[in-house]
Amino acid sequence: MSRVSERALPVYLQTLKQSENLGEEVLADQQQIVELDKRRQTNRQALRAVKNEKEENKIWVMMGNEFVKVENGLLGSWLESDQKVLDKEINSIRDGLKSKVQALKQLEGEEIPRGFFLEAMKKNELSNIGSTAGRVTERYLDP
Repeated sequence: MSRVSERALPVYLQTLKQSENLGEEVLADQQQIVELDKRRQTNRQALRAVKNEKEENKIWVMMGNEFVKVENGLLGSWLESDQKVLDKEINSIRDGLKSKVQALKQLEGEEIPRGFFLEAMKKNELSNIGSTAGRVTERYLDP
């Protein structure tokens, strides 16, 4: 083995180890997002069932290993707060996932695609675009 390859081997092995660790973290985060999304979907279904309940009585709910009778309104507020917590957890994992994928791509020597850090627009931003587009359309349509 030449001197150059002997010196490059530890660097290569270190880079390979780092990329393997980052790859495992990315896969673990993706799996966690899938699991949290399943919980969020189940929670959404329960929330819909509670809202569609005709009577304003108490509902039997399984909490842990016990059945408990809870008022519709209280159960709905619990489910909504759980939904918000799940959304925050999923979004925080997704934000961390972006930086891990970026670091992994840099280790592998790949270029980060354009638009990689784009974020979805919020409701107020979308409504602003809609109102602005309406004004622009009206200006061009009016004689």
